Amino acid sequence: MAEQVLTVTTAYARGQMARARAEGGSLTKVVKMAFGSGGVDQAGKPLPLEGTEQSLKKELIQKDITSFEFIAPATIRYICSLEEAELAGETINELALVDSAGKLTAVRTMSNKTKDADMEFIFEIDDIY
Repeated sequence: MAEQVLTVTTAYARGQMARARAEGGSLTKVVKMAFGSGGVDQAGKPLPLEGTEQSLKKELIQKDITSFEFIAPATIRYICSLEEAELAGETINELALVDSAGKLTAVRTMSNKTKDADMEFIFEIDDIY
């Protein structure tokens, strides 16, 4: 059975939600997805996440979110595309959602995905509350 890799909501995002519920404040909007190449160990296995991360291990690029959809009452799927020429030849194995304050709200590590120069890649992250 394959090991399940999950996206982790950061402590920053959880704290922001708790304060908003208790104090009635507002939440920052998720606006970007960050892509990186430092999310695996020497054997290529995804590194575990603590939930305290505020940077990717080796960030390659940040891009505006392409779209989002509500897939359940408390789950939002954020979608971001890498065009053919973007990150061509790079290995991608970590992703993050970035809010309007520039902070990571969710982080994910995954197996290596090598980006071909003649293909568009579409990445999705489910943000579960």
